[in-house]
Amino acid sequence: MSETANSGPGTDSHTPRIRFNGWLVVFLMSFILYAATANRGPQWQDSGSHIIRIFTGDISNPRGLALFHPLHYWLGRLAIAPGVLEPCFAITLVSSLAGALAVANVFGCVLSLTRKYRAALFAAVSLALACTFWQLATLTETYTLCAALLAGECWCLVEFARQRRRWFMYGMLLLNGLGIANHMLASLTTPVLAVVVFCAIWRKHINLKDVIIAAVLWLVGTLPYSSLVVAEMMGSADITGTIRSALFGRSYAENVLNTTLSLRVLTVSLGYMIYNFPNLLLPSAFYGMASARQFDTLVVARRALLAGLIIHVCFVLRYNIVDQHTFFLPLYVLLAIFGGVGAAGVLQWGRLKARRVVCALGVLLLLTTPVVYGVVPAVARHYDLLEKYARNKPYRDDYNYLLAPWSIAERSAEIMSTEAVRLAGPRGLIVVEDAMARFAIQYRMLRTSQHRIEMCSGDCAASIQKAVGEERPVVLVPQNVAQPNTVPPMGCWLRSGDLYVVKVTATQSSQAE
Repeated sequence: MSETANSGPGTDSHTPRIRFNGWLVVFLMSFILYAATANRGPQWQDSGSHIIRIFTGDISNPRGLALFHPLHYWLGRLAIAPGVLEPCFAITLVSSLAGALAVANVFGCVLSLTRKYRAALFAAVSLALACTFWQLATLTETYTLCAALLAGECWCLVEFARQRRRWFMYGMLLLNGLGIANHMLASLTTPVLAVVVFCAIWRKHINLKDVIIAAVLWLVGTLPYSSLVVAEMMGSADITGTIRSALFGRSYAENVLNTTLSLRVLTVSLGYMIYNFPNLLLPSAFYGMASARQFDTLVVARRALLAGLIIHVCFVLRYNIVDQHTFFLPLYVLLAIFGGVGAAGVLQWGRLKARRVVCALGVLLLLTTPVVYGVVPAVARHYDLLEKYARNKPYRDDYNYLLAPWSIAERSAEIMSTEAVRLAGPRGLIVVEDAMARFAIQYRMLRTSQHRIEMCSGDCAASIQKAVGEERPVVLVPQNVAQPNTVPPMGCWLRSGDLYVVKVTATQSSQAE
């Protein structure tokens, strides 16, 4: 493979300043999109957990060290420090900022690979509009930060392979270390980078001193996480348990180490990929993998990117957890990079008419991608396609929640938590069946200074009976709106919106006393 820039038609010859301007425009446009469509309030599930931990200054997580995500935590703390924005919105903007960085870094990486602006823009826009990527950039999550650091890591890798300058090697290892400080997903590409460094020293492109500096920078990048692991190890004296918690958390080892594949998982995964890219990105990515040798993509960079892609595919396809689709983001970053390489290949076709047709179709499908996300939830709801998978959480439309990327319209957790606190009054009891709803309610209680409200999960019969005896309101937040699982020890549930309150007779109330 040629190691010098192509001199054929379409080769970019702009200055680094103009390239930076292109990167900046892509970054700003992506950030505006994500910030404008970001969720402004409390959120469900892990998003709610991240918000309450950051808001209360609690870096720990009862589910283990692997769920601490310290880099994301500290960025969230930095975001709420000025006190200008609603804390939920400020923390969510960390995801929006990271998502925009990921898109811009993919643009820069593809531009370095191909020297073609249009190919780089195609890759960046395809990633920016991918449903899961867009959605996670508008919620409080750690995955867009994973994507941003991985895309930057790939960009440094390409420049290191091209220019053989040690600074790019330092950059890719520092970014990988920071990635591990954010999420253990980043460790999947660490072996690939180690091989790249080994090959570089074998070919005498770098020396031992460079490797030592790079290793130190990698370790420095991991410090927000590795320091917590060391502190836990020293405090508990349980080395094996700490390492297990650091790698897998307290209850995910079986999922992480799972070696089986199922037809259902493969089908769902393929469906998610197609839904995320209802355009030419996927065929372009496969074409890019096959035709990368035509470009100034050095052998080491091409093989390293392909190895990273294969590792992520193997990991995510057998990682059998409920929110498996969220772990596809690093895979989407790598697919977008290869999609840009494929687009650059199309731009070099000699057949002008074929090239114009494909380019026009590519632009048209990108423009209609948001339209797809606007139409599909309504069609799926009409045919009740999620009947077996709908969770029926209070005030939540599962079709919009799962299939629409703009989270600004998804206010169910905010409405649920506001109603629960309102119905409970200043001293009521809130019974929460869904553990993933607790965080939004806890946040609402803190923001409204309702410190006397009691919240209960699990077996709450004694708490309900006591509250009724003290004439305090009892509110139920059901896991499934249509089928509450909790049976009150007295009285009955009276539905109020999507929540329930206990209704008791005067006789039952006196008996409770």
